Amino acid sequence: MKKHLFFTGFMASGKSRTGRALAERLGRPFVDTDNVIVERAGKSITEIFEQDGEAKFREMERDIIAEIAASETPQVISLGGGALTQAENLKVIKESGTIIRLWAKPEILSERIGRKNTRPLLANLSDEERLAKIKVMLKDREKNYAHADFSVESSNDNNEGHVIEQILQMLRFWESHALDVYPSEGGHYPIFIGKNIIPAAGVMLEGLKIAGDYEFLVCTDTTIAKAQAQKLAELRGQAGRCPVFKFQAGERNKTLHNLNQLYSFMLHRGYTRKSCLLQMSGGVVGDMAGFGAATYQRGIPFIQFPTTLLSMVDSSVGGKVAVNHPEGKNMIGAFYQPKAVVCDLSVLETLPENEYLAGLAEIVKYGVIYDEEFFAYMEKNVDKIKSHDIETLKHLIFRSCQIKAEVVGIDEKEAGLRAILNYGHTFGHAIEKLTHYELFSHGIAVSLGMRVAARAAVLLGKMDSAAEARQNALLDALGFPKTYAINVDQAWEAMAIDKKASKGKRVYILPTKIGTVEKFVNVDKEIIGKSWKAIQGSCV
Repeated sequence: MKKHLFFTGFMASGKSRTGRALAERLGRPFVDTDNVIVERAGKSITEIFEQDGEAKFREMERDIIAEIAASETPQVISLGGGALTQAENLKVIKESGTIIRLWAKPEILSERIGRKNTRPLLANLSDEERLAKIKVMLKDREKNYAHADFSVESSNDNNEGHVIEQILQMLRFWESHALDVYPSEGGHYPIFIGKNIIPAAGVMLEGLKIAGDYEFLVCTDTTIAKAQAQKLAELRGQAGRCPVFKFQAGERNKTLHNLNQLYSFMLHRGYTRKSCLLQMSGGVVGDMAGFGAATYQRGIPFIQFPTTLLSMVDSSVGGKVAVNHPEGKNMIGAFYQPKAVVCDLSVLETLPENEYLAGLAEIVKYGVIYDEEFFAYMEKNVDKIKSHDIETLKHLIFRSCQIKAEVVGIDEKEAGLRAILNYGHTFGHAIEKLTHYELFSHGIAVSLGMRVAARAAVLLGKMDSAAEARQNALLDALGFPKTYAINVDQAWEAMAIDKKASKGKRVYILPTKIGTVEKFVNVDKEIIGKSWKAIQGSCV
């Protein structure tokens, strides 16, 4: 749990009362920023607004929040209703604490505010005028309240004790909150990493303001439905015993035809735009369910519950969702972000070793493209990685997700930086296509593609052979295959229709050293042909 607990929400949502009760329960100091402002100014908030203006009030509020955030003593803080409208406040609050949003329906808020009629922005209005203005203000501030880590309803039907218990349950689940993804086009969503956290997923759904308002559907595949029957039942239980839709397992079934079966299933059962897909499987179903969510009735929420190491560190993060086409992999899709990603490490206990290895390929990739220190960590912990040491695994998943989140935060739609995530993929996709997606899993194909890409970089004089050898030594130590006798001419043709090609330009992501890659366009065919020798047992 982060150091401080900040309560946000509209005026009269109960922040001070609830915050004070929670502070007492946790044995922490309680601070109401509005009360501190009143004390320091020696006048009421109404008087500050009337005599000094709102700008002066916001300045005092900003200074007080900065002081609290810097305090080493964990505190519970009730923020003023407009505190998060100030970007500077939001930054220091996010860095120093967990933000809890209390919310209530506009009618309830209006009734509470009308009892005293002392709120500066809503004073001396009729009931109808006050309610109308509250609705406008809520709509305007929603983008700020959306920064809260989770939300709890403060209704007149729930007593203070009930609300406190809800918050404490949320906080326990939020201990598995690892990081947030901030896509470049706005918004954010949390990633949770922990063991045996699916049984508490209902708490997360409540906190994201989804439970109670949405009808759920779990999407999985036939393999996971058997291998993870208990976890699947636990997830269904957290989502009101909702139905389960099962795709046929395997990359070959990642098609529009099979996705259409999901649409039909949902339409026949009356699913509306107030529906939410809970995807519990690997990358194939994650991509399909995500694309289904992006397109069903023009878009509904979905949450990722990845069941493979590969999907935890790759496909579940970043919002790229798609299906395959006979002419190429992931050719039909969208950029559509999930509401959350829940990585429950207990599901990996039944993961076949070859699929564990496939996930490690993407993890090694992150070290090569972005973080030499992370790469060195893997070199030093090969034995722990191979033995599935839980703490090592947590770090691998966390850092991989963190790197991808950083990249997606800069370039959500692959206009520039995000292309570096394709390291090894152009060659790997060619291998997958020529083997009809049957011989190698995606991760293994990417590991072979990384060897080819590194050789291309060496042949171009962009990276030294020692760095290539270092990458390959780690791949070897982790147990990745070293060779595959590919038809070079067929591979060249297969790469021509890769989705990363643009208007006749062939794009290659190649390393210049461990931790750094660059984009190269239209590398000579002869160089690419020689690069394939990296996995054919030949020397340069």
